[in-house]
Amino acid sequence: MALSRLAESVHPGYMVRGRRSAKKAASEQRAARDAEAFERLRHENAERTRRAASFVKRAGCERGELTRLSELSRELERLDREALILIEERDALVDSLRAAGSSWNDLASRTRLSRQALMKGATPRHSV
Repeated sequence: MALSRLAESVHPGYMVRGRRSAKKAASEQRAARDAEAFERLRHENAERTRRAASFVKRAGCERGELTRLSELSRELERLDREALILIEERDALVDSLRAAGSSWNDLASRTRLSRQALMKGATPRHSV
């Protein structure tokens, strides 16, 4: 360390051979890791493309895939609407059970949700 400070004081920007080698080795390791990560991503992308092409081939045509995509989207939208209805019903039940004296712990164990999650969905009570 003292040698590198001495060398830098004599020749600014001068780097001792050991530090230069270590920096070069670290740079080469980073480059190798980056190249490996790039190759892995390229392989994953090629695999994803191959699977998509296989799926289209099995379906027979691209039009069939577009039709299936539309059907899946409509089904997901329907399920989202049903989920919202069920969540509203659950929150109403939690409100009524809390009004009847049930504890947050009891309700949380029945719903498999945390007390905090139940409290967040609960309707706040207004004190008069």
